[in-house]
Amino acid sequence: MLSLKEELHKQYIKEKGTFVIKCNAVIFTNEQVEMLLKYGHWFEALCDGTLKPFTEKQRRFIQAINGDREPFSEQEVCWSMYLNRLKLEKEHGNHLNYNFIPEEEGFYREDMYRDIQRNLFSFEDHSDKS
Repeated sequence: MLSLKEELHKQYIKEKGTFVIKCNAVIFTNEQVEMLLKYGHWFEALCDGTLKPFTEKQRRFIQAINGDREPFSEQEVCWSMYLNRLKLEKEHGNHLNYNFIPEEEGFYREDMYRDIQRNLFSFEDHSDKS
């Protein structure tokens, strides 16, 4: 039988539903994305005090997120990465989504680049095979 605190936590997760990831998820593994979608509201509630921890693992989670110790568990690492990514995107905005596109008149023109690639990958072995 679940304790009242466990029931409250499970009910909270159920009521909140799927968490919305508010940053670029490119840095997360598929497993981490799934974890955030399923438990993000719960992690957030533990950290902001909406839900009180009732296990040692939950208390360690909060300590890690507050910077009192290094994140260690999968949950701690994932939520820490998420919060750091949010902070980074807030500070640097769209610069994190920059895609380099070489200029047409750069060091190598596009046709020169294609020639170099073709020459590099068309290498033939002319060594004497006696």
